[in-house]
Amino acid sequence: MVVINKQSGQAVLIILLVMAVILTIALSVVSRSVTDISISRKEEEAARAFSAAEAGIERALKGIVASDSLSSGGSFSVISSQLVAGGTEYAYPATIVSGESATVWFVSHDASGNLSCSGLACTNGSPQTLTVCWGASGTDASRADTPAIEVSVIFVDSGNYKIARKAYDPNATRRANNSFDTVMGGCTPNIEGQNFAFSKAINLETDMNISSTVLGNAGGLQLARIKLFYNTGTAHPVGVKISSGTLPSQGQVIESTGWSSADTKDSTRKIEANQLYSDLPSVFDFGLFSGSGNLVK
Repeated sequence: MVVINKQSGQAVLIILLVMAVILTIALSVVSRSVTDISISRKEEEAARAFSAAEAGIERALKGIVASDSLSSGGSFSVISSQLVAGGTEYAYPATIVSGESATVWFVSHDASGNLSCSGLACTNGSPQTLTVCWGASGTDASRADTPAIEVSVIFVDSGNYKIARKAYDPNATRRANNSFDTVMGGCTPNIEGQNFAFSKAINLETDMNISSTVLGNAGGLQLARIKLFYNTGTAHPVGVKISSGTLPSQGQVIESTGWSSADTKDSTRKIEANQLYSDLPSVFDFGLFSGSGNLVK
């Protein structure tokens, strides 16, 4: 007769259950460790790729190289293109607050950064209407911080540099005190796909007294500066359109692609930056000196 030891069987079962639990925990720990290592590795690669892309932007701004490998193991490649160049509209690539200005060039820059119309595109044509659009879409005109603008156009007339100014305010209450001109609502059609709250179409001949001769000459119009007022705490966008001719390049669009490894390129990051042409700080809007020593305000 066979006697089965139930206690012995139960002990074996308990041992198997304990081993199964321990094995499950061990596998979970190993799996989590592997996952953590994988995530950490991906984060390191992403950071290395981003650093490589940043290095590409920095070197492109200095005009050094278009592509290179870094000591960290990463690599980058940079592509540069003209900003606007040949179009009739331009959305300024940054929002600005009160006291800041957006510059729109009507003359080209040569390879050395000097103003030139020799073999390069410059805005000319008469009649010429400059439509300025500003303010984030949906901005209430009656708010105290709704932006007003001052448009300053610098031009060359008979060899003398001159400046013409107009100011516009969508806030009717403020206009009673600051004597700014009225504006139009919205900006139709939009500029480079961007909508604006306000706009003003400025006929440069009749509204700013710039002669048709100046408007028709390449290099007659130099630049426009659009300064915002009242929006101290909130930055707003600015854009322009022209009715005759085309706009020259406003700068460079630099796109840098960075990789974590020059060989495998496992992780990729891209950064885009705009390099605008240099101009004078906005404080110089209050006076303009010509090469002949004359000051025309």
